[in-house]
Amino acid sequence: MLPAAVVVVAVLVLGALFLLGTRLPGILSAAPSPTPVETPTLTPTPTPTPTSTTGRQLAGTYDWSDLRGGECINPFVSAWQQKFTVVDCAGPHGAQVMSTGSLSDDPTAAYPGQDAIAQQLNLLCQIPANFNSAILGAYPDVVWQADYPVNQAQWAAGMRSYSCFVSRSSSLPLTGDFAPAAFGG
Repeated sequence: MLPAAVVVVAVLVLGALFLLGTRLPGILSAAPSPTPVETPTLTPTPTPTPTSTTGRQLAGTYDWSDLRGGECINPFVSAWQQKFTVVDCAGPHGAQVMSTGSLSDDPTAAYPGQDAIAQQLNLLCQIPANFNSAILGAYPDVVWQADYPVNQAQWAAGMRSYSCFVSRSSSLPLTGDFAPAAFGG
């Protein structure tokens, strides 16, 4: 009974930390806020589809759009970096890409809005199958962040992908592999 309660509390804490993590990049970064756009007509939120992967990227530096899921990142500033350095998960690292996917494959789909996407990713980034829960207990300050299209212009340009990251609120390094077995974890 006690382990189940611990898991429930951990999931609730992770949810709260994810929400905080999605707000921190905008609060702490010097980057300008996204340009306000008209509220789109209410349409059903597109169903996300996983991006097909052929495995993690090897050690090296990659554009954000080339991450496949499972990669360990160091250094890690935020999920909004343009380039990421992939490192071996056995050593200390700042973050790990837990999952990637597409928010819509329909080129005519209306932009659902930043809030709708953030709500969707709050669930998608915390799916238990997307992480190795055995290592989670070693890090009580785990936070989730995601990158995704933040405005109508990005959506219209075909940017529909998202990536979910795990890091620590203390900014201390992670050691070990949070990724599920599908990514080699």
